[in-house]
Amino acid sequence: MKYILGIVLLLVAVTIYFVTRPQPEFGAGEMTVVQPAAGIKSAEGPVQPDPETVALDQKRQAMAAEFEKLEKARRNLEGRLGRLKAILWGVEMPKEESDAISNEMKNGYLLLKNKKLMGAYTDVESITDEYNRVEYLNDYLKKIEEKYREQRTGDD
Repeated sequence: MKYILGIVLLLVAVTIYFVTRPQPEFGAGEMTVVQPAAGIKSAEGPVQPDPETVALDQKRQAMAAEFEKLEKARRNLEGRLGRLKAILWGVEMPKEESDAISNEMKNGYLLLKNKKLMGAYTDVESITDEYNRVEYLNDYLKKIEEKYREQRTGDD
């Protein structure tokens, strides 16, 4: 018991010391000027960008443009899945067709659940592959939606 009380008092004393000790003074807003090293010469003309940097910037811009298309396709797929779910609610269909549609809808939800961000892709082709997957699924579900929408309006 005495040891625990001693440790607690020591911790309190150390805490009070660190809270109340004087802090080094830093001037807010003061700027220090750093002189360049003597061996480094400053460029006299405009700096030419490195060709490798330019190529990376172009690649990044192309990837960003392709990723925007992918994001739009994902939003379209999400809306299509929601509409299809509402259209198919309570519809009677053969077991094989029902399983096929269910499987494709699960694939769509899986694509939307595990979205990769732009940094997960290495190049434009990988983004294009993902875009093609989403578009294929969207087109397939669009055909199913049109088919059952016509049946539903015919039944009413």
